[in-house]
Amino acid sequence: MKKPELAWLKDLGEKLRPLAHRYRAVLIVLLAGMLLLASGGWFGGGKEQAAAQTGQPETAGFDLAVFEQDLNEKLAAIEGVGRVELMLSLDQTEEAVYAVNTRQTRNGDAGQSYESDLTVVSDGSYGEKPVTVKSLLPTFRGAVVLCDGADNAQVRLAVTQAVGTVCGIGSDKVTVLKMAAGT
Repeated sequence: MKKPELAWLKDLGEKLRPLAHRYRAVLIVLLAGMLLLASGGWFGGGKEQAAAQTGQPETAGFDLAVFEQDLNEKLAAIEGVGRVELMLSLDQTEEAVYAVNTRQTRNGDAGQSYESDLTVVSDGSYGEKPVTVKSLLPTFRGAVVLCDGADNAQVRLAVTQAVGTVCGIGSDKVTVLKMAAGT
């Protein structure tokens, strides 16, 4: 009697079963790795890949225009403020502090010398980027707020305190003025 055409596959499965049982932990890890690779960034790796495909860098920094717009909306929600326009001035912009490798070498009679280079991390096939130790947020110099309710002392005080608190500046650096009627 002739064996079916796929009988060799059944024989192979019976031979591999003891090996699969013996190395099941390794097979599970390999299978999990293959699933992560096949997921295509579903588990958090998609941002860098999407940024590299579009050719635009990933920006996670401070945006003054967005900050001003958000603060405008919050100030407009204060009772009695009415229409509001805000202008902030920066004393210092955002700054990133990068990790640096420093090596000390001795040059015999000449003494010591130091060499420094920037620490970088490879982000796959998309190049390298420096290791950021910390990011310093910008510091504000002052603020000018134009609003309809500036003729009311309580409104001026509330706006001054809100801007001063959010921006980390004193009330002497916040000016609240009445908005012109035609603006």
